[in-house]
Amino acid sequence: MPPQSVLIVGASRGLGLALVKKYAEVVPPSKVFATVRGPAEKEKNKFPKGVKVVENIDVSVEDCGRKIEAGLQGTAVEVVVIVAGLLRPETFEELDWEGEVSMYKICAMAPVFIVRSLVQYNALCPNAKIVLLTSEAGSITLRTVKEGGGMYGHHGSKAAGNMMGRLLSFDLKDQGIPLAMVHPGFLKTEMTKNAGMEEFYEKMGAVTPEEAAGPFYDFVEKLDMSMTGKLWAPMGARGIGNAQEVLGENIVNHKGPLELPW
Repeated sequence: MPPQSVLIVGASRGLGLALVKKYAEVVPPSKVFATVRGPAEKEKNKFPKGVKVVENIDVSVEDCGRKIEAGLQGTAVEVVVIVAGLLRPETFEELDWEGEVSMYKICAMAPVFIVRSLVQYNALCPNAKIVLLTSEAGSITLRTVKEGGGMYGHHGSKAAGNMMGRLLSFDLKDQGIPLAMVHPGFLKTEMTKNAGMEEFYEKMGAVTPEEAAGPFYDFVEKLDMSMTGKLWAPMGARGIGNAQEVLGENIVNHKGPLELPW
């Protein structure tokens, strides 16, 4: 059964935008809340008519959670999806201090402060579900010598994001609120393109945000307390370059959702 209200944090492009459009097909658009970094006037034409745009939300600052809660204007939401992310390429020879700090703020710290504010100000329905967009890039088990090093802030912040989600799931358990981390697939977005990953799209089975939104939605529908605190891939092993090497050859035949290792 579709949720009655949805909050998508980081909705101006990529998977966030695709999810807003997907949910607006099954939920009254006036109950779909989409956060954007800039003014609503510049962003609202991207979304289906009626979607509530929560403007000027920068998840890299401490009060982001309080601003998001205020933007809900008293509505308690049933599904929360935190998509906002940042990807800055790095090599051992060329590190990026400020980029790493920003990635940790956005990918690991922000979800904790957002979820805490939503709970503190009673902005979640009793049957709420929370999903954090993290990545298989945060799985230590899936990193291999063959893949090599580099991308320190990307992998590190995603691993930290997975840990934050795991801990949050413990704090929400008594309230019966499931929280899961999700690797949505290898996405064809401006973010991955700008990070130099476009050359791997075909080889690794990259998908568009619109293609990923369907399995993502189906996963959220199935999410319950038996799945909380874990890292999941709604599309299975597709787009996970080291899946066969680490998890076994037969893993490619597994049709998602697939639980991924830490």
